[in-house]
Amino acid sequence: MSDSTQRSPQFPWRLFWLLFVAGVLGAVAIIPFAIDLVGPTLPPPSTPLPPFPIIIVIGVVQNLVLLSVMVFVGLKLGRKLGLGAPVLESWLDNDLSGNTRARLRDGLLVGVAVGIVLLLIILALVPTLPKLPFVAAAKIALWKRVLACFYGGIYEELLTRFFLLTLIAWLATKLLRRKEQILTTTPFWIANITVAILFGLGHLPSASLVMPITALVVVAALALNGIAAIAFGLLYRKHGLESAMIAHFSADFLLYVVGPAFL
Repeated sequence: MSDSTQRSPQFPWRLFWLLFVAGVLGAVAIIPFAIDLVGPTLPPPSTPLPPFPIIIVIGVVQNLVLLSVMVFVGLKLGRKLGLGAPVLESWLDNDLSGNTRARLRDGLLVGVAVGIVLLLIILALVPTLPKLPFVAAAKIALWKRVLACFYGGIYEELLTRFFLLTLIAWLATKLLRRKEQILTTTPFWIANITVAILFGLGHLPSASLVMPITALVVVAALALNGIAAIAFGLLYRKHGLESAMIAHFSADFLLYVVGPAFL
């Protein structure tokens, strides 16, 4: 997967800024959707808040710093493990390889397959869990649901695969004292499963705003998000970040844009 990540020992700053800007746009894309989904459920603050412009500035600065760390770590450590964003890096170097079409095609196919599986499971759960975020999201305007797919496909992949999976895989490689110059099976699966669990648990706080968190909800969150995370992690290792991004976007599109039609 990683021929492009091994081309130069220099840090790829152009790729850093490209991913950074993409991450910013992905984070902004979720705002209209999030306001409609969780805005009405937020309780009024118990203490006076700072002026709204100050809150905005603080939030923007925090997220920009976090995003820059995510992208930097993903690039720095990923190049040590043979992970990265080979399509974008090749494109920046004006040297797109013949594998580009396969990388993007497999991302689309896996994303559609994951989306169909998750949609069938969620539709089966709706009678038991009628307050699932999926049900609430179905009432949100179509254009907002489409934009939200870019958040999952770009920002969440930068956070979960590019940053967390890469970091955990690098740490696991060090702890296991592996000397290989590419990510091996055991460290990868330690990282992939850990990230899948974190990805599932990470959806519970937002779910708690629209429904009570029960044991069934926890199991559903871990199972549904875990299936997706494992598949996207495999794509990230085999084909690179872009393939995982396309898969995540495609799965979210099926769930949040196409899926509500089946309710």
